[in-house]
Amino acid sequence: MQENLNELVKAELTHLDSLETVTVDWNPNKYSVSKHRELVAAGAPGGTGSSCEGQFSTRLFLDSTRRAPRERNLREIAQKLEGWMDPDSPGGLPPKIVFLWGPFRFTGYIERLDEEWVRFDPDGTPVRGFIRLQMRG
Repeated sequence: MQENLNELVKAELTHLDSLETVTVDWNPNKYSVSKHRELVAAGAPGGTGSSCEGQFSTRLFLDSTRRAPRERNLREIAQKLEGWMDPDSPGGLPPKIVFLWGPFRFTGYIERLDEEWVRFDPDGTPVRGFIRLQMRG
């Protein structure tokens, strides 16, 4: 079967503990990935060595204007992602999330979400907007 080259590949965010998935249309004009290596000097607390940490940031576009009325509230997606920022236990770390889009994959935790809503139904339901997503892993 031949793929439709005009059809966008959707991005998926998956919570690795619950395996819940959020799917979004994503065809970015850019995204950024950075790596940071922290070196620990000999004799320093924690010993000698290094750790490498990455960061991924992008802007997600959300649009439900062509969906059925009961599927239009995009705040539900934002609230789910916000919930994934919370540690699973007191004093614990936030859950690991995988961002997958075609061959690109980033695993980490959601560090920051910024919402911007630009279109609404008459009742105030947000039906189009952007989420700036920042992950660290």
